[in-house]
Amino acid sequence: MAVVTRRSGVSPFAREDSGASRPLRNGWTVRRAYDAIKIQVSTIAISLTLFNLVRLPREAFRYGDLQFLIIYTFWLITLGLPITMLQLTMGQLSQQDPVGVWRAVPILRGIGHLKILTSYLCCVYGMIYAALAFAYLIWIAKGSIPLKDCIKLHITPYGYENKMNASECFNSTFLAPFTEHPQYLGVMAILIFVLWFFVPIMLYRLRKSLTLSFLVISPMILIIAIALASFLSENGSLYSLMEYCENWKAMSEPYIWHSALVQALLSTQIVSGYLISAGGTVYSFSDVRWVSTFVVISNTLSGWLWVLFWEFISGSSKKDLGIITILVLIYQSSVSERRGKEWPILAFALVLLSGVISVLTLLFPVYDKLHRLTGDQWRLYASATSAVGTALTVAVLASGLDIVALLDEMVVPVLAVFTVTIEVVGFVYLYGWFYLTIDVQFVTGARLSSYWIIVWWLTPFILLGVTGWWLRASLRSSWAYGLVLWPVVGILILMIIIIVIFAAIAVAKEEQFNFITKVASAFRPSRMWGPEEPMARYLWMSQRYSSEHSTEVETASDRNNYSHLKSNKSKTYQQNWLTSELYQRSPEFVSKNDKISNKKDMGPKYKIHDRLKDNDRERAEKFRSPNVCIATDQLGGQSKCSCNRHFTLNVPDLRNTEVSTSL
Repeated sequence: MAVVTRRSGVSPFAREDSGASRPLRNGWTVRRAYDAIKIQVSTIAISLTLFNLVRLPREAFRYGDLQFLIIYTFWLITLGLPITMLQLTMGQLSQQDPVGVWRAVPILRGIGHLKILTSYLCCVYGMIYAALAFAYLIWIAKGSIPLKDCIKLHITPYGYENKMNASECFNSTFLAPFTEHPQYLGVMAILIFVLWFFVPIMLYRLRKSLTLSFLVISPMILIIAIALASFLSENGSLYSLMEYCENWKAMSEPYIWHSALVQALLSTQIVSGYLISAGGTVYSFSDVRWVSTFVVISNTLSGWLWVLFWEFISGSSKKDLGIITILVLIYQSSVSERRGKEWPILAFALVLLSGVISVLTLLFPVYDKLHRLTGDQWRLYASATSAVGTALTVAVLASGLDIVALLDEMVVPVLAVFTVTIEVVGFVYLYGWFYLTIDVQFVTGARLSSYWIIVWWLTPFILLGVTGWWLRASLRSSWAYGLVLWPVVGILILMIIIIVIFAAIAVAKEEQFNFITKVASAFRPSRMWGPEEPMARYLWMSQRYSSEHSTEVETASDRNNYSHLKSNKSKTYQQNWLTSELYQRSPEFVSKNDKISNKKDMGPKYKIHDRLKDNDRERAEKFRSPNVCIATDQLGGQSKCSCNRHFTLNVPDLRNTEVSTSL
């Protein structure tokens, strides 16, 4: 059966725009141009989060700017691009959230919940960064710089001099212990409450609100960054990266490779599950190949530019390498260079807006899951998550920045690497690379290159190899100082518990004969896996059937016309639907001109679809049964069926039993 697919780069889920729009050149409309701009801005917004604006420069300052950026770019191209395309493809195909996409391999649904948990944790300590920027923005706007509580004067031969540096200023104000300055913690708690309850309002309508927020905030960040750079162009000086980066030996250590790897996973939002949710919503009509490429390019450029930007601001001054490096750098450069308070206000506003984009990006997959679980009541549950997030954020802040550093440098990296590793294993090894290539071809309209398959096969080994190298070095250094990496052990145990719990739930939901067949069935795709739209699902099933039987797939001239399905006039039915094969195949259609020479050998015109995972059909028959059981010979006759998952329908073979109907 020849199946028509769309032209390359056209989503199978696209629909004609029913609204009247103003025509432009080349068939474009105002609405389509607006949608294209929103998609591109949404992609750029991914590179403007705190992961790129704050975390990446901090890691570059620790290991050396040029060395870190080179390795970071390497990881983006080699692993970031293939994994981004994999997640976007699965999200666009299934139109599901990070949990629902695991209908492909139900036993790994726990990975989707771990992604939601990782996104929520990143949002918790990201709120602290945004709240600190918000607090200093308000205090500097209503007062002066340096702050009154950040002045410690000492007499010098040149007069009075303030000996309190920027790090001490933060630790004596908004990061001070509750017992010393409770008023500052109270202010931070109020700001955290405002951020947790008012920023998520921008996700009131999920996809539409998200893209509109990106469209407004992203240009503001770029404008503020350009204004700050031009303001400093007369006074600042940027040292050559080659002169600054003297320690090239760091590139031979595991810490920089692991840190750059985790940074690449965080910058591209691979860790949070945003790409899966956005694949079926924001990018539902886009070509995942171009979106993936643009995500990697924008993050590469953003990483290099933000490091240069903060190097440009700091100049030759010594940098603080703590968890709040960029905030300290802003305050320190403002005081040391004696700049007006307009500059730090703009700089802290830049960090605050980046924090807003980070929160929107991280909460989007969480709210997407809530919307699918609770329907129209999801906003009520979202408010509950905001209340829990407020309590957690205030508790972490009250415990000190050591907890924030533990989450950012130990917990989240371990979650990031292992969830991505199991995700790739699930889709490539368990779901099957053959069916994965068919799905990518269905979504993109073009045959997948073998390069992507090879990279996907190697990705788990690379991720685990680099992480094992890092853990080995970390354990050696911790044992040398008498320390134990208990957080790593704890997070690994937590991951195993979550995966086992949801795997047990998935196995229990399977309707099979015994425990073994239930487990085996949980490794197979659910009946609900695939596109939700009926026409797209039909084309997807047809393309999978054609690929399984090496049938040529043609490309339609009209990308939105699904009616040009050609009948296979050269192939007649050689299967018998009364054979012992219980694992039935997809339908084959007989055209009007087909000649049937042997009536006994003629198979059915319609069968219920199910797919064969591999050539070992005997193994498949142990835990799969047909959706409809067909009776032999006559109505009410004996049916050769052991169905326990679906229903039994006794239908005679109308070609062997004469049945007439009088109207």
